Amino acid sequence: MRRLTRSELASRVGPRPLSDAFWRRAIDRGEAALGVGADAVGEGAAPGDEPDDGPTEPLDTGDIVDVGDHAFVVVDADRTESGGRIYRIELVADREGD
Repeated sequence: MRRLTRSELASRVGPRPLSDAFWRRAIDRGEAALGVGADAVGEGAAPGDEPDDGPTEPLDTGDIVDVGDHAFVVVDADRTESGGRIYRIELVADREGD
């Protein structure tokens, strides 16, 4: 599990960062899907294979992305026909007393 800032996420999925409007909608809905092209997906091990020394996925299930006062967790990743990924993220409930 990794914890990433919004800018760290942008550097992994580039070339353009996700817009403020995307994040506002994600926060309002409590969920979103991030589409990542094949060029951002590493050539490391395929799901179920032993990891190697090659590049890794931009995101993994369980990773957390901090967006301002909110955080999202990656709950699922699907491979696209072109070799990219669709990452499903869900808003982490705010903890009271923090």
